[in-house]
Amino acid sequence: MTLLKDIKGQNNAVRYLANSLSSGRVASSYLFIGTDGVGRALTAKAFLKELICGRKRDVKEACGICPSCQRVDTLDHPDITWIKPEKNKKIKIEEVRKAREVLNMKPFESSVNACVIEDAHMMTVEASNALLKVLEEPPGESILILISSKRDMLLPTIISRCSEVRFNSLPVDMTKNIIMQNSEVSEKDASFLASFSEGSPGRALEMIEEEVIERKNGLLEMLKEIAEEENVSCLNWDVDKKDQLIEDVELLIMFFRDIAVSKEGMKGLVLDKDIFDAGLYDYFGGYDIDKIRNIVEKLVDVKRALLGNINPKLVAQVLPAQLK
Repeated sequence: MTLLKDIKGQNNAVRYLANSLSSGRVASSYLFIGTDGVGRALTAKAFLKELICGRKRDVKEACGICPSCQRVDTLDHPDITWIKPEKNKKIKIEEVRKAREVLNMKPFESSVNACVIEDAHMMTVEASNALLKVLEEPPGESILILISSKRDMLLPTIISRCSEVRFNSLPVDMTKNIIMQNSEVSEKDASFLASFSEGSPGRALEMIEEEVIERKNGLLEMLKEIAEEENVSCLNWDVDKKDQLIEDVELLIMFFRDIAVSKEGMKGLVLDKDIFDAGLYDYFGGYDIDKIRNIVEKLVDVKRALLGNINPKLVAQVLPAQLK
């Protein structure tokens, strides 16, 4: 059971929320801003437990084990509405209207009604405008928590009406330790995932489920094939799905970054030590720094295009040629 004091790597956010609780000045609406997978949802759960714990009068802080606290963890507490859209799906006005109705009701068994909206930047314009009505006239016994990684996609009027709480990426060593505590990957793979996820334990653990380590090893095999092939125009990338291609391009950017760092005599800063295996470094290490920089710039452009509207199948056709 995660309580505020157990949140790792977010001291400023935890301190701010703890002070709000101890002073009795809990805001009616919060905006938890930060990259995905760094503990924003965990912190929201911990904060809500502090507000509605069934034993708090006796123990002075949330116990984490009473039925109320347990139902916060399982997202089935009667006084909490938790909205989390499917990946790349919009949050529609109907969901916000339903949450608004719940917030206006009297709490069933605790002191407050609460609504948490993950990926709040995915609200439609209509849903955002419906939410504004809650923010402008918040019900007296309610609290709203918005969670987002894209502040610039939220309406300024929504941002201005929320108490903003910022979450940072975690240090790589702390991320690695969290990965190892919550999975069975090796220390080497945990180090790689901690770096590749940019200090996001949640994202790193998702990568394990998505078999990113296996994909990375397969990508290194593809690079060997590209290195040995004189006419790369006859090669196609082996995936043509947008999300997979974006991840592959990010892996390639890391790979060539490691090549450049190693060429500059800083092998200790290489993030993925596997590049030194099977002669792969010997081939791409022969590239001069300007060529490596040029490849990285091309890969950044490819990623930007994929995030736009370019056809992923076209990218799969031209990607091998960008690497030689």
